[in-house]
Order: sequence, then structure tokens, then C-alpha cells
Amino acid sequence: MTQQIWDVETDVIVVGAGAAGFAAAITAARTGASVLLLEKAGMPGGTTSKSGGTIWVPNNSFMRAAGFEDSRDDALRYISSVFPR
Repeated sequence: MTQQIWDVETDVIVVGAGAAGFAAAITAARTGASVLLLEKAGMPGGTTSKSGGTIWVPNNSFMRAAGFEDSRDDALRYISSVFPR
């Protein structure tokens, strides 16, 4: 791997080009700051690109009204498996 030497002066450095990183970079730039946005992945988006930017609200009234079954116990079991203690 070839070593790269950078010589950049900027007001704000944002690490991560996901939704939060982009929002921070845009906000800083719109206030007049010079911004450097860094992303280690091959493309921007972070975990937002993997999730499609959706939000899961388990066992909500809209799902129940549409006939989808999503029990509280199933939701808690899933969340516990993804975020163990």
C-alpha cells in the first residue's frame, strides 16, 4: 500500500458519509464553513444505504389495521437477539 500525504486545511471534518454525516456536512457548508467529508467504504450512505432509510416500529396500529401480525413478544425477542446485553 502506497502512503498518501495529505495537506488540507478545513474548518470542519466529518467522518462517515451516512445520513448523519451528510446532514452535518451540509449544515456546516451552508453556514459558510469549508468541509471535508471522509468515508472509508467504497460508496457513501453508511448503514442508511443498507436499511433503505426506513424505520421499523414494532406492533404498530397501522400494521395491525392492515392485518399484519407483529407481536410485542416477537419484537422484543428480535431486538434482544440483535442487541444482546
